[in-house]
Amino acid sequence: MPDKELLVYMDGVRAGAIRQTPQRNTTFSYDDDYRQRPDATPLSVSMPLTQERHLSRVILPFMQGLLPDNEARLARLALDYQTTTKPFALLTHVGRDVAGAIQLLPPGVDADDTAVGHGDIDRLSDGDFSDLVRNIVENPDTWGMRSGSEGCWSLPGAQPKVALFQFPDGAWGIPRDATPTTHIIKTAIYPYVDHGVTEHVTMGAAKRLGLEVADHSILTTVAGDQVFISQRYDRAKIKGQWHRLHQEDFAQALSVAPAKKYESYGGPGIEQIAVVLRDSIADLADRRRAQEQFFGALVFNIFSGSTEAHAKNYSLLLRGRTVKLAPLYDLATHATNLSLTPLKSAMKFGSEYRISVIGMKHLLVAARRLSLDATWAAHRVIEIGNGLVKAFTDAADGVANPVAPKIVQAISTLAGQRGLPTN
Repeated sequence: MPDKELLVYMDGVRAGAIRQTPQRNTTFSYDDDYRQRPDATPLSVSMPLTQERHLSRVILPFMQGLLPDNEARLARLALDYQTTTKPFALLTHVGRDVAGAIQLLPPGVDADDTAVGHGDIDRLSDGDFSDLVRNIVENPDTWGMRSGSEGCWSLPGAQPKVALFQFPDGAWGIPRDATPTTHIIKTAIYPYVDHGVTEHVTMGAAKRLGLEVADHSILTTVAGDQVFISQRYDRAKIKGQWHRLHQEDFAQALSVAPAKKYESYGGPGIEQIAVVLRDSIADLADRRRAQEQFFGALVFNIFSGSTEAHAKNYSLLLRGRTVKLAPLYDLATHATNLSLTPLKSAMKFGSEYRISVIGMKHLLVAARRLSLDATWAAHRVIEIGNGLVKAFTDAADGVANPVAPKIVQAISTLAGQRGLPTN
C-alpha cells in the first residue's frame, strides 16, 4: 500500500509534502527548489529550511495545531467527510484554508491560491449571515459548517467559530476556491453567552495600554445574535490581491500537541517561550519588541484576571527569514467569575499559578527570563496596573450590552484587591 501525500503550498508556492505511511508514520520534506529560494518561509521555526526532512514528532503537533482543539468538533468533521479524526485525514478535506500562509492539498488538486488566482465567493445576504450564526448557536459542533457547504477551512481553538471573507462593502462571503477567509466570527454559546463582549472589551483595554492586538469588533445580526469578529492578521491585501501571511502558535513552534497547551498539563511556559523569542528572532530590534510585547501581555493577563493565556494564544509571524511576535488575540478577563473559583494563570510564575498571589517580584523574574531591564520592567508593571481600570472603562464605553459595565466593576474589584487605582 503506497504512502499517502499532502502537498504543502506557501501562499501559492509549493513548499514540500507531508507523507504518511500505511503504519501512519508522518513526515514532512521541503522541496529542494523551495529551500533554495531566497524568500522561502519555513513551515515552522521547529522545521528549519536547513534540514530537508522533518519527523513525526515535529510535523504531527504542527498539523494538530491547525485543527480545532475540540473533540466534538473533530468528531463532527470526521462524520461529515466520512473519515477519521486523525490530522492527516481531516486536513485532506479542510486544509485549503488554515491558520498561516499554507494550504495542504491532495495531489491533483490545484493550488488556486491568491498568488495564482481567486474570486469565486458566495455572497451572503444579511439573512444568510444571520442564519449561519444561528446555526452555530443551535448546533455548536458544526461550527457553521454542514458537510463542507460553508467552505473548506479549519481553525484551531476550542470555541465554536466560523471563517468568512468580507467584501469591501461589509457583506460576508464564503470562498468556493482558495480565496483566503479574512475574518473569524465567534458566537455566543451557552454557558459563555457573554464571552464575545468580554473578549471585545478585554482586547480594547489591552490596546489602550499599549499592547498590539488583532483588530476586532462586535456585530448584531438581524435575528439579534451578537457576535465577536476578529480580523485575521495572517491575511493582507497587497496591490489589490489577498495574500496569506504565515504564522504559528507557540505550541506548534515548540512541537507541543494542543492537548498540552497549558503549562500545568506539560505545555510551554514563560522560559520556553523566552528561548524561542531569543533564538528565532535574528533582528535585535524585532527581538526586543517581541520580548517587551510578551512581557506586557503577561502583566496584563495577570492584572486583568485573564486565565486562558496559554501557548496556543500567543503566535509568531514568519516571512522569509524574518520572525516577529504576532498581535495578541483571545484575550478575555475572568474577573466576573471571581466568586466561583480562584483564578489561575495558564503559565506559572516561578512555582506560582494563583493570579491573586502573583505580584511584582514574580513579574520581575519573568522579565529577567526575557532579558529585559528590571527598571524598565517595573515601570511597565506600574504603568499597566495604574491604567487598568481606566482602559477597561474606556473600552466598555459605547458597548450596547449590559455585561460591559459588569466587566468594568469586576476589574475595579480585582484592582482594589491589589491596591491598584479603581477608577
